[in-house]
Amino acid sequence: MKRVLNLISLLFFLQVAFGQVLIKDINIGSESSNPSGFVRLDRQTFFIANDYVHGYELWVTDGSELGTTMVKDIYPGLGDGCFNRAAINRKASSPQVLGKNVYFFATDGVHGFELWRSDGTAFGTTMMKDIMPGLGSSSVDLTLVRAGNYIYFAASDASHGIELWKTDGTDTGTVLLKDLFPGPQSGNPLYLFADSDVVYFAANDKVNGYGLWKSNGTEDGTVFLKNVAPSGDLKDSVPYIKFNGELYFGGVTLDNGTELWKTNGTPEGTILIRDINPGKADAFPLYFNMLNNHIVFSAVTKANGKELWQSDGTEAGTTLVKDINPGKEDGNPGKPVVLNNHIYFVASDSAKRSELWMSDLTDTGTHIFYPAKPIPGQHFMNLFADNGWIYFTTDSADMGFELWRSDGTTEGTRMLTDICQGPCSSEPAGFYKSDTTLFFSANDGTHGNELWSIGNNINFIQRITSDQTKDLYLDPLKRELNILRKTGSDITYIKIFDLRGGELYTQYIKDPNQISSDMLKPGIYILRSYDQHDDAVSFARFIKE
Repeated sequence: MKRVLNLISLLFFLQVAFGQVLIKDINIGSESSNPSGFVRLDRQTFFIANDYVHGYELWVTDGSELGTTMVKDIYPGLGDGCFNRAAINRKASSPQVLGKNVYFFATDGVHGFELWRSDGTAFGTTMMKDIMPGLGSSSVDLTLVRAGNYIYFAASDASHGIELWKTDGTDTGTVLLKDLFPGPQSGNPLYLFADSDVVYFAANDKVNGYGLWKSNGTEDGTVFLKNVAPSGDLKDSVPYIKFNGELYFGGVTLDNGTELWKTNGTPEGTILIRDINPGKADAFPLYFNMLNNHIVFSAVTKANGKELWQSDGTEAGTTLVKDINPGKEDGNPGKPVVLNNHIYFVASDSAKRSELWMSDLTDTGTHIFYPAKPIPGQHFMNLFADNGWIYFTTDSADMGFELWRSDGTTEGTRMLTDICQGPCSSEPAGFYKSDTTLFFSANDGTHGNELWSIGNNINFIQRITSDQTKDLYLDPLKRELNILRKTGSDITYIKIFDLRGGELYTQYIKDPNQISSDMLKPGIYILRSYDQHDDAVSFARFIKE
């Protein structure tokens, strides 16, 4: 007796194949190129990397090995063109796109760190303007933010200290926007955040001290809002989120410490939402995201430690979601990602283990997501949500930190590939989605920390010798792919491959299920089914006309 299983319709997975591929061993051998600072322009993705022949320079990739090349050796030889070892936290440039160019800070060894631009060619990669003439650097932070038709940044020339600058992509349009602290002293703009064509930032002027500012790109439109300074972790977190037309941020004042504020862009509309940690003590709201018409963030109180909070923008609606680590101890919730009307985040309960949690923003709906029976000492990190999946790194009993993926269900949570095979760790990190390809860095134990992607799979299909599934067909009217199988079958999930071995789709078997054939281009495909032990139990070849 047979029954039909319809598979879930997920049209957007057509263009994404889930195999992990080392794109290129940029720093040949076991040393690392440490790719970072990804940004997409047209069909190419730019990033910063070090091949240890040319130092940290600007690279570009189209997702293939041959298409991954250094754009230009800006600082000739081993010098780092795009990495400032003298900066706080030792950081690489963070490129931004404006028009047909990528903009970034770099040094050629003759000039300090100045603003450069590139069209992806060596000839088209040039210094925009020597803001601080000679060997001196106009920037040590190397951060750029695009708002509207301008890129904003903090820079210092010979006369004004560190102030707010902008560029429209031309030399003449690269100008000091406003001398916030008049004279040679610095306004020192920090925490730049783009909201449409307006940029918000923290800065210090001669009258008000540090506070919140905004700019529309004109000197007159660069105005002080309130004596509350946005405060965050310069290394890891930007303290803003746009929610219901207003900007929420962690702001610090002498009277309240660092608490949750919001602004509508006016001085009178810049208000404290709630003094979460009463008095001058800091709540340090960080790691903002949104779910169910609330913002979600971590905050500290004397009674509960650092835990998960939510806010609807009102004092009464700003509440603790759950005391994950009961009492004064910290649950330490990390930056949350959103999937299927839940947030997922890493936190620690009283067992002191770093676990993957999920929450619907209720106390009872906030609990450990995976694994149901934690492996002693297991830790989770580097969460990234994309296209209906959560990607993260975690370790297991016999393997180090590797790349995992989840569809939000326990049965749909699994390790993708043991990149560094055995107990060693590949430690995937730095995820960046570029069109249909997910880039990240990982170390397979042979090539160092290099550029990898999810979006191409070059593994060959293994020969299957067990019974084959012949009852597979495409319904041309309903445009559905159907699989018939025996009742009681041990098939747990299926995969669809192209004839080159490219993995196009994975689906766990659940009733009711459906796959639309629209996800497939015309051609020949192979379907393989797997049991609960990940053993292939059958395969079928089919044609999409």
